[in-house]
Amino acid sequence: MQERRGTSAVRLKTTEARVFKGCPWVYRGEIHHSDAPPGAVVSVWDPERRYLGQGFFNPRSVIAVRMVTRFRRETVDEELFQTRVEAALRYRATVVGDREAYRVIYSESDGLPGLIVDRYGPMLVVECTSLGMARFLPAVVDRLVDRLHPEGVWERGDLPVRALEGLPRQNRLLYGRIRETVWVREGALTFAVDLVGGQKTGHFLDQAENRRRVAELARGRTVFDAFCHTGGFGLHCAAAGAERVVGIDLDREAIARARENAARNGLAQRTDWVVANAFDWLRSESERGARYDLGILDPPAFTKSRDRVAQARAGYKEINLRALKLIRPGGILVTCSCSYHLSEAEFIQVVGEAATDVHRRVRILEIRGQGPDHPVLPTLPESRYLKCLILAVE
Repeated sequence: MQERRGTSAVRLKTTEARVFKGCPWVYRGEIHHSDAPPGAVVSVWDPERRYLGQGFFNPRSVIAVRMVTRFRRETVDEELFQTRVEAALRYRATVVGDREAYRVIYSESDGLPGLIVDRYGPMLVVECTSLGMARFLPAVVDRLVDRLHPEGVWERGDLPVRALEGLPRQNRLLYGRIRETVWVREGALTFAVDLVGGQKTGHFLDQAENRRRVAELARGRTVFDAFCHTGGFGLHCAAAGAERVVGIDLDREAIARARENAARNGLAQRTDWVVANAFDWLRSESERGARYDLGILDPPAFTKSRDRVAQARAGYKEINLRALKLIRPGGILVTCSCSYHLSEAEFIQVVGEAATDVHRRVRILEIRGQGPDHPVLPTLPESRYLKCLILAVE
């Protein structure tokens, strides 16, 4: 079976697949065998041979098809993706204001499956986890260079998922020159971002709006910032008038960068930075009876698969239980999860169970998520992964 434009075809086994409700993913178990090569553009058809759209095919991946378009009139080519780059840039112009660091392209949410592009001042950082999208990456980069005029475009390609996709695991310069470290402004602060060796693409851009909001609650308070990375939350709190901030992270290089950031922003005198396992630090602080007015928990994902949710729940309960012991009555706990497979409702339940176990009454003041430069696709719940609860603790 061939679609009229000559693309290979994929036919679904069932009409129960999520793709019928608008999801851009088709799973390997939902399709009949296809002879299309990995990375090919395929047309997708239902069991009755009705046309559903076109997407990138990869039988190596659990997500066998990433839908690109549902319109017959659209051709999956360089022009289509360059048009979508333009749309992504227009949208960012309406939501990022004068930010120097933000997400430019957010994968399926911007119609560019498997592609992430972040801007850090003069540099762009790319992550591509789709074999099909990789074929069109040069055209996308050309348009980004033409519109944003970066000094360089750096690809962070040493990702385990790329091997599963059939892509080489390598970092490389796609355009211009590389700046391994750049300083970018976030609000009134400047941060050093390690583009080559830092976590993710160098900085946790998805928390930018939440950092600003939490800082508004910090004046006059003593603060701990567990899993602090390079000090994002803690430094915003210190700059907003927190009396004292302690940041904790196991990554020595991240803590060194946090100290550097504190010194650069004139906040070294009111901040302390500790290299420690955050679980151990929370336990030892609670055992010695320490008290804080504001606590922040922003751990890495405790699970990236559904079969480890039980272990993730245990981890989240432990850190929230320990953190709640440290908060004075009338204080605030900000607790986050970026584990998609732990739902918002489950996360709230875990936090409630932790509060019950330590006999603390908590109320949810706000439920927040990722910033608007990480837009959520309604038909892809996986695109909304970040949960951020602001809790009043009695």
